[in-house]
Formats: sequence, C-alpha cells, structure tokens
Amino acid sequence: MLERPRRVIVNALLTVLKVKRISDSFIRVQFGCDKRLTIDPLWICPHLKLLFADPSTGTIMFPQLDENNKIVVNDKIRQLVRSYSIRYFDEVTNQLSIDFAIHSEGLATRWAQEAKVGNQIGIVSIVGKLNFNNETFVLMGDISAVPTICYTLEHLPHNYIAYAFIEVNHQTDIIPLSIHEKVKINWFIRDYNKPNQLVDKVINDSEIVNHNNLLFWGGMESSLAQQLRQALKDKYVDLPPNAIHVISYWREGFAEGEFKHRE
Repeated sequence: MLERPRRVIVNALLTVLKVKRISDSFIRVQFGCDKRLTIDPLWICPHLKLLFADPSTGTIMFPQLDENNKIVVNDKIRQLVRSYSIRYFDEVTNQLSIDFAIHSEGLATRWAQEAKVGNQIGIVSIVGKLNFNNETFVLMGDISAVPTICYTLEHLPHNYIAYAFIEVNHQTDIIPLSIHEKVKINWFIRDYNKPNQLVDKVINDSEIVNHNNLLFWGGMESSLAQQLRQALKDKYVDLPPNAIHVISYWREGFAEGEFKHRE
C-alpha cells in the first residue's frame, strides 16, 4: 500500500526573485519564502496551493484554520487559489521555482506574464499524496503536467525503472533532464489531428506490459484523463485500484474549482 503523506499547511508569502521565459509554453518564476518550507524529495508529483491577491484590493487573504487545524476556505478565497507543481526546490536557500504554463486567459497566467522581482503571492499548503514504493513507475501528461513529471523523474531513486510519456505544444518545450539510465522518456509534439495521441502511445507501448508492480500516474486535460483512466483499467485488469492515478489538471472553459480533478 502506498503511503499518503499529510498536507503541510504553510500560509506564507512567496517573493519573486527571478522571472524567465524558458520555452514557448512556460514562464519560470523563482521564489524565496518567508517561512521554512518542508518538501519530501520522495514525494511523487507534489504540488502547491498558491493564493493570489484579490484583484479589487491587491491584498492576499490567507484562510484561517479551525480547531482541528484544518483550512477553512470561503468562496472568495477559493476563487483566488490555484494548484501548481514544484519544478525545483533548494532546501538550503529555501527557494523554489514554478513553471507557469501560458494560456490565453486565466488568473495565474496573467500574473506570471506580468510578474516582476519583488512581487508576492501566497502559498497555502504543500501536498504530496504518494511516495515511491518499489514500483515500476509510468508517468503520463500533457503540457500542464510537464513540470511535475520532470521534477519527479529528477528525484527518482536510482533503483527505480520509469517510463514517461509527455505531450508538449512546441519543440522548445522538450528540455534536457538529469535522469539515470533506468528512465525512458517519450517526448512528442501535440498533433491536433490526433487528439488521442497520448492515450494511444501509453496503451500501445510494448515494454510496459513486461513489468510487474506497475504504478501509473498522469496529469492532463479532463476528457483526456477520463479516456486514459478507462483505457488503463481495461488493459491492466489485474492492477489494484490504487495503482492508477490519472488526474484532471484542467478542463477547457473552466477555472479551477469548477470541475473534478479525480473521478
């Protein structure tokens, strides 16, 4: 059984140290934090809950905690919270980097495009729901999951076998990674004439089926996540339910909080 680490409540300020456009699809923002952060390097695809300033007041309103130390989030705050993956974290300097995918619209995209050194956003919590646990690991994702897949591959224990299937928008989104010899990465460019390209590449791969103790993790657009989740269940009928984690990272036309991340 996979260990499920607890959510780490932070409620702290992140201050922009550096902003860089790293590809056609991503802006990387490096932050310092006013509180010491705790991020377990063995977490699989950890993510942050970022809190943006209220556009009408310019203030960052952190949620309160109840008597059980659980976050109490009202509708106003919920509209300003977004989930983002960690790309880099330096425990010594307490600095982290987040790669913001560039969309045509959206609260976080607009903020990243306008971000300057000294700007601030809030961090509510750090979440790592899965730990490495001696599986053969299969990572799958569209452009929205590139940062978390790259982070996880670079933190993969050296005795692990891993496969990654990553669909990106542009050639510039394909980046070199510091990985070991047991990791195989399949990069490919999104083809609008083949909307199921990611699903097909995962399901038709001839190497994965030769391994036991598989763990599938994926992050992508909602309809694609549903297709891939069902296709994996149909093909790998003997896998336990907790061996397949395919998350809806986004849904066309919907903001975060307006759709289910998991079915």
